[in-house]
Parts: sequence; structure tokens; C-alpha cells
Amino acid sequence: MVKSCRDHWQANLPAALDGRNPEGVHQVRVGLRRFRSALSLFRKFVPENQRDWLNQEAKWLASQLGPVRDLDVFLADLDDRAEKGVDESVTALAAAVRKAHAKAKTAAVSALRGARLRRFTARLETWLDGRGWYADDAEIPDVSTFAREVLNKRMRKIREVAARADELTVPERHELRIAVKKLRYGLEFLFGVLPQKRAQRTSGILKRLQDSLGHLNDLDVAERTIAIASAGATTAERRLIKKAGDALKAAHRKAAAKAEPETERLCSKLVKLPAF
Repeated sequence: MVKSCRDHWQANLPAALDGRNPEGVHQVRVGLRRFRSALSLFRKFVPENQRDWLNQEAKWLASQLGPVRDLDVFLADLDDRAEKGVDESVTALAAAVRKAHAKAKTAAVSALRGARLRRFTARLETWLDGRGWYADDAEIPDVSTFAREVLNKRMRKIREVAARADELTVPERHELRIAVKKLRYGLEFLFGVLPQKRAQRTSGILKRLQDSLGHLNDLDVAERTIAIASAGATTAERRLIKKAGDALKAAHRKAAAKAEPETERLCSKLVKLPAF
């Protein structure tokens, strides 16, 4: 399982280094997120010092790729909206974001080719080959029992938040989206030992809820990206960037508001789901 996560990001490293297809960076980050989720899910079976180091290194690499991924998403969004017409403000914003993207890409490639990743990769291989993932003092439970216990525990925490869907703050919604994503990874890892229909239904609801909550993440990415684009611009360029940026943020807020009923409906469904 951990090896499959490792394979996921390593298989996409060449595409991430090439940079022409944004999916390369995206899939490396997905592999790293899955890896960290696996470490968290099976934490009782991994010695704490090893788990902390592995998590820290994976988190570091993901952080080096985060800016270029956000800018990839933002530029794709701009391209989609450009089909409806482009004025000078959108052109100015796109030009500023592309400059920021070039800088972020350089930093990402440097990390992917750097000594720290090489050390991480080498140590990870040694850890996997030496069965470092196995804590000698950890009692190995029945797999299906473990799956139910660990996933039900995570589900209970999500249900507690989802039950307050109509009053959640923006930060709480972001946290809920992250928790939902982690639970989806857990379901994926343990799917084979769970009741299939129930697991499929739960996974489907979680995916739709994650997508619905994603509009807030789009707004967050837009706000951060526009701030980056404005930082190195002239006064005239900043005025244009602000105009295009305000329109884009308004569109994301509208999309988030439109998704609100669906978000609350899915949270209600989630609350009512039976335990595994």
C-alpha cells in the first residue's frame, strides 16, 4: 500500500520535471497525499520517529510543488473563462500569473532534482526493504476489524462537523474538505475488506461532498494567486489585475453559494450513513 503510493508519485516525476502537462505535478502531489494518509491511517504500526520523518519529508516535497499546482489550476480557469471573451484586465492578470508560474516551476524543478529528495528516496527505499513500517510491539489485529474501527472513528468526527453544515465557518469547511479527502483515501486503501455496497455508497457521497466544498478552495486559490500576481506589478498593471481578479473572485463566491444547498444535502446524507 505504501509502496503503491511511492510508485504513484515516482511514476509521475518525469512528467512533473517536463512541466508541459500540469497533470505531472498534480499526480506527484496526489501520490504524496496518499502516502501521508497511509502513514496516518496505520500510525500504530509505524514507529513514531520514523513516521514523523517520513511525513515531514513528504509534506516538504508537496509544499515545493503546491505553488506551481495552484497556478496551473488558476491558469486553466482563466483559459476556460477566456472563451467567453477577454479584455485587457484579464490579459494583464494572465501575464502576471504566467510570470509567477515560471518562477514557481523553477523552484519545483529545483526541489525535484535536489539532494533532499534524493536522500528521501534512498532512505524510503531502505525503510521499505527493511520492513521499517512494522513496529515490533504493535499487536496485529484482524484486518476487517481494524478497517471498521479506524474508518468509523474518522467517520464519527466528520459526522460531528457535517451535522452543523448550515453554520460552519469558511475555515471549518476547508477542514471538513480535507478530512473528507483523507477518509476517501482510507476507504480506497481498505476497500477490499469492507462491505462493498456500503463502501461504494459512502465513497460516492464523500466524493460529491468534496467536489461541492471545492468551490471554497477555488476561491482561496484565486485570492492567493491574485495577491502574488499583484506583488510584482506596476501601479497600472495592479489596477487591471484587481479588476479581473475581483470579477473572478465574485464568480467563485457565486459558485460556492450556488453549491450550498447541495453541500448541506450531502452532509445530511453523511450524518445518516450507518457505521461499517
